[in-house]
Formats: sequence, structure tokens, C-alpha cells
Amino acid sequence: MIALLGAGFGLLAARAVFQRRHQAAAASAAGLTSIHDLSHLPPALQRTALWSLSDGGFERRVLHGELTRNAHDVEVTAFDLETLRERRGEWAYLPVHRPFRIAGMISVVVCEVDRSFPHLLLKREGTGDELQQDNVLDQASHIAKAARVGLGLGQAFPAELPPGLGKSALAGLPAHWRAYGADAQLQELLAGGLASVLAHIERRDLVVELFERLVLVYPAAHDAGGADALADLTATALSIVDGVLAASRPLSPRGVEAKN
Repeated sequence: MIALLGAGFGLLAARAVFQRRHQAAAASAAGLTSIHDLSHLPPALQRTALWSLSDGGFERRVLHGELTRNAHDVEVTAFDLETLRERRGEWAYLPVHRPFRIAGMISVVVCEVDRSFPHLLLKREGTGDELQQDNVLDQASHIAKAARVGLGLGQAFPAELPPGLGKSALAGLPAHWRAYGADAQLQELLAGGLASVLAHIERRDLVVELFERLVLVYPAAHDAGGADALADLTATALSIVDGVLAASRPLSPRGVEAKN
């Protein structure tokens, strides 16, 4: 018994060391710093479609830093999110025209900018649009999923749609993209150069959310597993932020939109 307990503690210690090294490698690759949690992010994060799809969750590999982009200071937070729905053995889809789901574990980059937006969500076509059920192996190896299957319970549920989005897709997007939310704001951003940025992004299944001062970027169907993969996702998010900043007006020091 003592030997088994010692082996268990040794395994936990080895896993903790591996996770710290993995987080440090990701931080170095992305030009960010390792931190413990997401407590520095504003409450607006919890009113996004991401939060509705995940029903909250458990963050891992949290990185943070302030980066300068074309004379703009951008607060960047990158993390992996294991959704609460994954812990319960279920998943949700966003109930819009052409719905999509997210995976149980995804990587997210959140950028805080000197802007304020009504809710906008942009989605590039990809695996998440197929609404695939979890495969038999996933169901059998996950206690909660196996229990749901055994009890005949459903796994897929519609997430609550954030009030500012609306179900109908908006027009005017580059090929392979669709969007939901504030149409006037979207058209202003697209005309200001965001359309060109999106057209050059080839990453399938990417989701972009703009809400208040946040720009969220995450791949719907999978996480960015390695350090370089998370760094690439961060670079993609920053290129989108560059387009957003160039196509929108800054806030005044008191948070009121500046007038030209």
C-alpha cells in the first residue's frame, strides 16, 4: 500500500513538472508569461458565445502579456479551456443558421483592446460545422459519457444564444466565412480592411468574437496542442486584432468613443 501511494505521488509530481515545462515552452514561443488563472479578465468573457457553448470550464496553460502592435498596446491572454460540458460528458452547439459546436478541450486567445464593440461572431467553415457526435472510443473511455450512453441520455444540446447575436448569418464576408451580430459594425470593419485580413487566413474552423473590449480567437474543433501551435494561434489572433484596430475608432481615456 505504501509503495502504491508513493508511486501515485511520484506520478502526480512528474505530471506537474511536465505541465510546468510545457507551459514555460508555450510562453517562450508566444512571447508571453505564465500566470495562474483568468481572474484578470473582465466579466464580459462570461457573456460570450464561447462561455455559453462551454458552460464555463477549467483553464490550463494560462499565458499573459502586453504586446505593442502598430503603436497600440494589446493585453493578450492565451489558455487551454476544458469545458464544463466535457466534464459532464455532453456538448452544445450554437443555435444559429448553420450551427457549430466546439471541442471539449480548445485553445483560446483573448486580446483586450482600446475599442468597444457590440457582439459580433465570425466563423470560418470547418469540422465544427459537422456537429459530429463523440466517437465510440471517446464515449467508452470517459466515465460521464459512458454513463450518459448507458442511461440513454442525450449528449448534444443547444447552447443559449447571447442576446446580441441573432440567428441569421450576415452578408458581405470573404469566402468560407460567415458572421452573426451587429451588421452595421461588421460592414464598417470589413470596409476598413478586416475583410482583407480574413481572406488571407487559411486556418479552418476558426472563430472570432468581438464583444465590448475583447477580441476572442479560438479553433472550434480542437486545441493547439504544442508550444508552437499555441504561438501560431496567438500570431493569428494578433493579425486579426491588427485589422480590427485599423478599421475602428479608439476610446477616449474615459471610455467614450472618440469622434473624428
